[in-house]
Amino acid sequence: MKRIIVLVVFGLVLLAGVMAVLNAMFTPVEIEVGIVKTGKAMETVYATGHVEAREQRTLRAQRAGVIAEIYNSPATGKSFTEGDVVHAGDPILRLRDSALSARRDGAQAELTRVTEQVKEDSPYRQAYELRIGEARNTAEDARAREQRLKAQLETGGISRDAYDQAKTRADVAEQQLHQLKQEFEQVIEDLQAARTRAQAELDTINAAEQDDMFTAPIDGVILTLPLEAGEFASVGTELVKVGDLRDMILEAEVNEDDIGRVNGNAGVNIRLAGFEDTNIQGEVYEILPDADRTTKGFTIKVRFLNASLVANREEPLKGVIELESGARPLSGMTAELGIVVAERDGAMTIPRPALTPQNTVFVVGDNNKVSEVKVTIGLINFSTCEITSGLSVGDEVAISNLKDLADGTRVKKKQK
Repeated sequence: MKRIIVLVVFGLVLLAGVMAVLNAMFTPVEIEVGIVKTGKAMETVYATGHVEAREQRTLRAQRAGVIAEIYNSPATGKSFTEGDVVHAGDPILRLRDSALSARRDGAQAELTRVTEQVKEDSPYRQAYELRIGEARNTAEDARAREQRLKAQLETGGISRDAYDQAKTRADVAEQQLHQLKQEFEQVIEDLQAARTRAQAELDTINAAEQDDMFTAPIDGVILTLPLEAGEFASVGTELVKVGDLRDMILEAEVNEDDIGRVNGNAGVNIRLAGFEDTNIQGEVYEILPDADRTTKGFTIKVRFLNASLVANREEPLKGVIELESGARPLSGMTAELGIVVAERDGAMTIPRPALTPQNTVFVVGDNNKVSEVKVTIGLINFSTCEITSGLSVGDEVAISNLKDLADGTRVKKKQK
């Protein structure tokens, strides 16, 4: 009995396999078709790029510090955030460097100390002036006594030794007075120099702290504001990027092997992320002169053609541009570019997806079977391909599910 059950199960499995093979043989493959047309053929250089605001600025940390404060937007009354409108000069954020703050406190304390000491009525000066006054009195008294003894020496009232001692004391007292005056002048000079140094240090620190205040460089919208108050920013960290979204462009990189074929006003076919089915037109307007040493690519800038401004009445700086079929490019959006390097009118073309890696196409016959045909290609880009031999205008070719097709495969045209 078990043997019979096993044979029955095996037979059912075999039958299912045969039915699957027969189904695959006789069920048509559903395909989309394209028409062989006469029109303009183009050869393009491929590149990838990103949408950017034509006018944008990126502010980076010139030295390490902590985000001390993110200022409030005048429009919202809340801390600035991405998407907020700013005008040139608006303070956006401020960095804080604890070491710099300590230096500023030290410089300010030193400036205060020496400024107080150098004042005309400062206790420091008064103490020196008192010492100088005492030394002056001592010198004057000593010199007066020396003069009196000199007169007595002339009359023989005292000995020469007594007079010489008095004169020496007077000379010493005057020398001490002179030295004390010089010392006082040097002290004041040193204090003034210290005040100048402290003021210069404070000015330098204040300038550095002023550099830690990041203000909007242009009118626009905050595109990126990646850090929050209290977070640390190392040297070179991007702190804020501001752009004018009313004028968008594409920046792309072209390989050094291809850049020589790209003209400064070349037309560009653009496939924008999210709008792959929309044929967007552009034009190269700038080729940067220096290549990236790592990628060996040259940066090009492309303007959108047929762009119109969609104004925002409430906030003009939040206006955006609109392209063909309502496509709206956003900052940072990726794009594929076909930069036109050659064109030919009156060419026979097919949709690019119809071409196989073996340079063949599947032509749909009247019997709904496909024939694989070898073709000769001419100018090619990522949407169309020129055919110079192998097809006729009006032929229908498969443009989807090519991997499921072979010569003689039955197909079914997908209803649009």
